[in-house]
Formats: sequence, structure tokens, C-alpha cells
Amino acid sequence: MNSLNNRLYSALNAIVDLVLLNLLWVITMLPLVTFFPATAAMFGVVRYRILQKETDGILKSFLKMFKENFKQSFVISIMWSVLAIFLYFDYRIIDPSSSVRQLILYIILVVGFLLFSSISIYLFPIMVHFELSWKNVIRNAFLFSLMNPVLTVLLLIIVGAETALFYFYPVTILFIGSFTAYAIYYLCQMWFNQLLKYERNELGR
Repeated sequence: MNSLNNRLYSALNAIVDLVLLNLLWVITMLPLVTFFPATAAMFGVVRYRILQKETDGILKSFLKMFKENFKQSFVISIMWSVLAIFLYFDYRIIDPSSSVRQLILYIILVVGFLLFSSISIYLFPIMVHFELSWKNVIRNAFLFSLMNPVLTVLLLIIVGAETALFYFYPVTILFIGSFTAYAIYYLCQMWFNQLLKYERNELGR
């Protein structure tokens, strides 16, 4: 009975922590220009929770991650914003029904958008899991999105479901960000560990 109560208490405590983490994420990303640093900080705290590392509390850990990842994530955010704007305006301009050329351009645009989305999903898990330059973060996000298409599709489905849930039920903003980050990082770190194990086995031969 005590064991069950302890597990229940731990589960409730974890949920409260995720809700608090989500609140910090929402507050710090409100200027929008800090969306990437705030999201990187959220993933950083989630990483500590999943790996069961010692933390100084949600607030202190979040602020620490925000500061540590600010420069790198902000640089990437500028590039990603430019790419997103470029894709958006191309989408508004291209009319696939007007000509074959426009249809081909539209197909290229769709492929580009899918690749952009796939890379985006891996950015934050890689940023907080590995110590890499911003160039290598993007490079590895690109490679990982192609190396494990099953995981990539699963992550896209998770983000798509989150987006749809928020669209129909805006109140989910109170918790949806941190819960989604937890699901994404949990799946990613499992694969990262598999890659590390494979690399060690190869070196041991």
C-alpha cells in the first residue's frame, strides 16, 4: 500500500512540475522573440527530469537552462524565422492549379516544408542532449530526421496532435507544451542511447 501511495505521490508531483514548467515556458516566450530560448530551457529541464539528475527546483533549473542556451537558440531562431517566412510567402504566391510549372514548384515547396518540420522537431532535443555548435545542431537534426523516418513521423504526429488539440481547446496551453516536450525528448533520448551503444560496440570491435 505504501509503495502504491509513493508511486501515486511521485506521479502527481511530476504532473505538478510539468504544469509549472509549462507556465514558465508560456511566460518567457510571450515576447515571441524568446520562443526558441524558452523552448530550449523547457527541454533542458525535461532532460534533467527524465535522466533523474539532481535539480535545484523547476524555476532555478529553467532560468539556468534559459541562460545557458540563449545565445545558441536565438541564433537558430533567426535563421528558422527567415526560412518560415520564406516558405509562407511561397505558399501564398504559388498556385498549383495555374500551370505545370507552378504545380512542380508547389510539390517542391511541400517537400521543403516537411523537411523543415522534421528538422525543427529534433533541434531542441539535440541542443540540450549534446554539446554542439549551432551549425552542428542543425546538421545533426537534418541527419537524424533522415536516419530514423519512423521516429520522425511519430514525432510529427505528436506535434500535429498537440497543435490540433490547442486549436480546438485553447485552455490546453496550460500544460500542453511541457507534456509534448516530455514525450518528444523521452523518445529521442531512447534513440540517442541506441546510437551511442551502437557506436561503442563498433569501436570495441
